[in-house]
Amino acid sequence: MCGIVGARHDWLVATGRDPAMAMRDAVAALAWRGPDGQGVVRAGDWWLGCARLAIGPARSKQPVVRRGGRFVGVMNGAITNARELWAHFLPGVERRAELPNDAWLPLLAVERGEDQILGRLRGHHAFAVVDTQTGQLITGRDWYGEKPLLQALENLNGSRCLVAFASSPTALRLVGGAPPFVPGRLPEWFRFGWMRRKEPWLAGATPQGLVQLGFARRIKPEVADLRTALLASVARCSDTRVPVALSLSGGLDSSCLAVALHANGKRVPAYQLRAAGAPATEREAARAIAARTRLDLRPVDIDQQALAALPFLTACAGLPLGDPSILLVHALARAAAADGIRVLLSGEGADELFLGYRRYRALARLPHATWLRALAPRWSMRYGARMVRAITAPDPATALLAVTPPAFGSHVLAPDLAARRCWRDEARSPVRPGQDPVLAARDADLDGYLRFDLLPKIDVACMAAGVEARAPFLEGDCRWFGQDRTALGKRPLREAFANDLPPEVLRLPKTGFALPLDRWFRGELPWLDLLREPTTCNRPHLRPGGVARAIDLHRSGKVDLGHALYLLVAYETWLRSPAGNTDSVRTGAHDHS
Repeated sequence: MCGIVGARHDWLVATGRDPAMAMRDAVAALAWRGPDGQGVVRAGDWWLGCARLAIGPARSKQPVVRRGGRFVGVMNGAITNARELWAHFLPGVERRAELPNDAWLPLLAVERGEDQILGRLRGHHAFAVVDTQTGQLITGRDWYGEKPLLQALENLNGSRCLVAFASSPTALRLVGGAPPFVPGRLPEWFRFGWMRRKEPWLAGATPQGLVQLGFARRIKPEVADLRTALLASVARCSDTRVPVALSLSGGLDSSCLAVALHANGKRVPAYQLRAAGAPATEREAARAIAARTRLDLRPVDIDQQALAALPFLTACAGLPLGDPSILLVHALARAAAADGIRVLLSGEGADELFLGYRRYRALARLPHATWLRALAPRWSMRYGARMVRAITAPDPATALLAVTPPAFGSHVLAPDLAARRCWRDEARSPVRPGQDPVLAARDADLDGYLRFDLLPKIDVACMAAGVEARAPFLEGDCRWFGQDRTALGKRPLREAFANDLPPEVLRLPKTGFALPLDRWFRGELPWLDLLREPTTCNRPHLRPGGVARAIDLHRSGKVDLGHALYLLVAYETWLRSPAGNTDSVRTGAHDHS
């Protein structure tokens, strides 16, 4: 698990940078992702760099350079089917307890011209390989985008081409790439807590000299059943010489991972996090499943002190962090790291693959009555109010996904931001004629919410603690068992593990991984002082008096605006960080997306 960066030599020179120094600075900026070693090499037309977190062999180094120097590569993440691939490239190596560095596998595939191997890579990874003889750069990334690979396309020598890539916005900026935060999408960020970004491989760009592999196409495998598929994924994800643990919430997803670990003979610690004042039901369910699977349950209790990590995590991410649960994940990862854990398994992806969110069940039976729109509540974020807004919205799925109410835009944000269509709950990904709205919402979540919110959140939170996160549900073949409406409510998962799970898990409702922000913002939360400062209140993206009104409404108990107030704090924290305190950060009135 690492941070990687690359840039064209002629681009660095054209932007007035000393190439070697710029690359060293960029790699140094990635040290929070990889504190165990740094390396920079020139590879023909390209420079490649890596800051390495030692999950594999201790003596391994990156970038990796093939004998003779023609092929050079870097990789962030892990290839979980490495044993299978080493059996192909170097028979006999796969029988070793400790395998060679995964970063060699994409390089060997490119060297041999076996592009089909690149399409077979499992796990969570992003890589780049340079052929110094032809000048070609080959990049690739895991199917769901678990590992970041930010790319910069710029005009160079009369043509538009890829000039740089990196694992973080800060590193990308140091080699001349534009930051990925789009100020014109700020209304969307305040509405949903995340924003969609255009990525070169999603946009279909094929710059000269670049082979875009992006998300490799997967062929449906012959897998007997879901239980077998998940057990195999967990086996691959836990195949490492470093200490492994499980993030065990007590919910269905992580409990199935606990069963899979037990079935694979893995006795690992299981960490369960509980925020002060939260109900004990998840802790009790976690205790029950840990006892059944013989895992060592290690409770982690947090209070408002966990909020102090926000500036540090914002600096690591180089972006405003709209999902407050990143603070929970980071607290849990820090507790695991303190015990020497280096790999943490978690249940990300199961809610999307098996239609587990409550909003999917709502969409399955939701009537549509846009003529009642004038009666829809504009301030409340309680479940009934959200349902009424969804019933009357042009796009019900968008309305259910929002974390702030429409009135927050019109009363707190500047008029040009409040006028954007996201506050009217208009479709960002319209449902095609005849398409199932539930499956359409799931597909949009896989392409957006998972890729741009949940996966970046767990990546930053864990890497900032020196821990590698692995998501077995996204690693292998589980996706093929949730392809239609029959998966609603995670039915395939419940059926596959019905005989393995205790009643405490099976009857636990979906609760999510969230801070009690509504309650905390009604107390003496230090963040309230930040929101009351003149510097904050006078920002151009806010209406005069808007923040004060939101605070007063929330503290009166009339509405629940905990997440909305958090977003104000998170964006202000970013504006005060080196990444956000630039002249390029504006409200972006020209962008009406």
